[in-house]
Amino acid sequence: MDVIEKIGESVYMAGIQVKNKAKEVADIASLKAQVTTCDEVIRKNYIALGKAYYEKNKDNPDAEHIKHITAIKNAESGKERLLGEIEARKNGLDPEAETDFDPDDE
Repeated sequence: MDVIEKIGESVYMAGIQVKNKAKEVADIASLKAQVTTCDEVIRKNYIALGKAYYEKNKDNPDAEHIKHITAIKNAESGKERLLGEIEARKNGLDPEAETDFDPDDE
């Protein structure tokens, strides 16, 4: 074989190796994307299951779950308070100010 043929064969073989490696990397990336999709389905269903359990048991929690149910109730109360404060500030009201305002006092 002459030098040109050897170079051509080396380039061809290198091209095949690069193509095979690229396919392998693409296949692994596809599998990782599928794993991520499975993780997301699992996460969403855990959330749905947890919400269903909470709604069913929030008024009569068992000892094992009372800590989490109490934390959720406290967070919901805090959220409502914060949303009220946001609305008050949007409307130009100071939620800390006295509410017994009498315009005749001025």
